[in-house]
Amino acid sequence: MDEPKPQIVVRHVTGARINKIDQFQLDAIKEITFGRDARSTIPFDSPQDNLVSRKHAVIRIKSEDPLAFAIEDLNTSNGTFVNGERIIGEAEIAPDDKVALGAGGPEFVFDVQPRPASLASRTRGLSTIETMATRVVAAAGATSPATAQATTQKLPPKMGTGENTAMMMPSDERKRTSQAWMGGMAAVIAFVLVGVGALYWHNASTAERLQQEADDARQKMALAQEQIRQNASNTVSTQIKSVTQQLEMSPGDITSKYGNSMVFIAVSWRLYDKSTGRPVFHKKWTHEDKKAKTVTTLPAYVQLLDYGTKIYPWFTTDDEENKNYKIGGSHTGSGFVINENGFIVTNKHVAESWMIRTPPSDYLGTNKGFLISVSTKGKKKEYKLKIIDVDEEAPELQTWIPGESGGILWQSKGVNRTNLAQYFHGRDPTTPSNRATFFGKDEILEVRFRGSRLSMNAVNVRHSTDADAALIKIESPQPLTPIDIASDDVVKPGEKIIVMGYPGVSDETYVNFETQELGLTKARKEVIPELTITDGIISRLPPDSKTADADQRVTSSFHNDALQLSVNATGAGNSGGPVFNAAGKAIGIYTYGRERAGARVSFAVPIKHARALLTSQRAGQ
Repeated sequence: MDEPKPQIVVRHVTGARINKIDQFQLDAIKEITFGRDARSTIPFDSPQDNLVSRKHAVIRIKSEDPLAFAIEDLNTSNGTFVNGERIIGEAEIAPDDKVALGAGGPEFVFDVQPRPASLASRTRGLSTIETMATRVVAAAGATSPATAQATTQKLPPKMGTGENTAMMMPSDERKRTSQAWMGGMAAVIAFVLVGVGALYWHNASTAERLQQEADDARQKMALAQEQIRQNASNTVSTQIKSVTQQLEMSPGDITSKYGNSMVFIAVSWRLYDKSTGRPVFHKKWTHEDKKAKTVTTLPAYVQLLDYGTKIYPWFTTDDEENKNYKIGGSHTGSGFVINENGFIVTNKHVAESWMIRTPPSDYLGTNKGFLISVSTKGKKKEYKLKIIDVDEEAPELQTWIPGESGGILWQSKGVNRTNLAQYFHGRDPTTPSNRATFFGKDEILEVRFRGSRLSMNAVNVRHSTDADAALIKIESPQPLTPIDIASDDVVKPGEKIIVMGYPGVSDETYVNFETQELGLTKARKEVIPELTITDGIISRLPPDSKTADADQRVTSSFHNDALQLSVNATGAGNSGGPVFNAAGKAIGIYTYGRERAGARVSFAVPIKHARALLTSQRAGQ
């Protein structure tokens, strides 16, 4: 039969792994690692073994012929001990050596089974006194054959004593007396040494028992300390949870505290040419089809083929007796008081609509239009007319920002189908000097507080260049109560939120009343703003702009740093309202909602953009 292959045997004598045995084939492993790291060969993951480092020690095969092993401490703070001695770096280890991972930590015995003849365990050497005691005990306890035979022989008959014999008797007697005394002394010494040996082994046994008791006591103490830590952790967690619950505010609490700080905003705006100060219009083109006996009126767009295929809206400052389309709009929104002096935060698209992207369909109400394609070939000038879907034919117009992009202004009055090609001849739209600069102006910017029919005029203060946020101001005869805003931008997915505002989807509250002025009776109907409160969660955070590649920057396809909300019971009119966290702090400004395939999501601008609007001076020197 083949002899069994040697195995490394690790027998755990203390700690959480007590009485467990780990075995490893000698020819299948080069080293054994110990530590709290889950990737260790022998992991220690119990709270009882809290003295074990993440990577504590390693046993390696140093030589295969002859077989030899070494143990190394991996720079731990608690240390590694072999037979009670702390090792520094690497040390030899032999079978039956006891290893402790930290003073008072878990212990194990190292062994190799079956043990090769060339590999012996450490042996305890005998001292000189012990060796002598062994020899003396052996001499005192043994009887030689010659002595036994002499004892059993018959004594010779008694004979007379001669002179020589008589002279020798005292000397022999003294010799026998001396021998007897020495034998007695040897017996006493042997007895004493045997007693000392027995006492030594008794003390050694007692020391081992005391060591085991000390190890057990340390283990119990470690368990008690872990239990105390666990109890303390549970207590702290309970206290934190209790405090958090006390700090959380319900939607009703937030409404009661901040409802009077909310404003309903009504806006009407127009676009103007900066150089002339005149309003800007979009040309209206009417086409009569005599064969079909139809008349079609649509916004006009121009394509000058001599200068490329780009499509331009036909902008003009000619009103033509109110025939052309006004560029502007009317809408409502929400806002909230941010300090007692009358400053109010809302969306940029509420307060300054001309500073956000405005597709033509937003102010025209249609994405259809007449495309007038003009070309000149030699002396011949002609144009073609067709109806187009502007979103498909001119997608670049979807990103038009009136107050930033400007546009081309053409004449409108007096230009018709008979002279149209002649008018556009030589008018290069690509020349920068032909591009006009536009600006917007609110013709109406009014706010009303919750439950009030009194309107107050507001003025634009500033807008954010980074996000959909703006600051407006009213003159109030009394100090206003501001909403608390978060001092940081720490938000987490799944965090509870409350949105407050005046969405158009909610039922409106009206009040009808009559007034008498100079004998005239006037009947009026006024809208009374009433809040809508909606709760939800933060469903998604914006992407992190940092990437491994410094040349790349991650951004959102819709809003750069907007928070995505699971708040669906909102809509137009809610824009500019605050988004509260559970502690009653405003963490965002509600902005747009978006719907795709029947699913709706909402977005909020982080509150940091509101804080930036209130900062006029740079902090520090």
